[in-house]
Amino acid sequence: MYRSFGLIEVIGFVTAAACIDAMVKSAFVELHDMKRTGSGLITIIIKGDLASVKEALELGAETAHRHGKVVAMKVIARPYPGLERLLDPEEKGEKE
Repeated sequence: MYRSFGLIEVIGFVTAAACIDAMVKSAFVELHDMKRTGSGLITIIIKGDLASVKEALELGAETAHRHGKVVAMKVIARPYPGLERLLDPEEKGEKE
């Protein structure tokens, strides 16, 4: 069971791809989703245990700084179930 989410927002698709590659290779995390939020901004959402998510985000930010720019980064430990449904709309339909 995944207990934490990590979000990192970067500018540019190449930066996002490099960031995702580094994160999934560095720690036991899974890519949950990637959303284009407009104006070249891409939000990457990963999930995993808290320590792995923190480690992956640190390395992802480091990689993103080399290739482009990090706009924001956030770890959400033990998210409220309502927030989980917002981040995972496909799962919402299965639970209802």
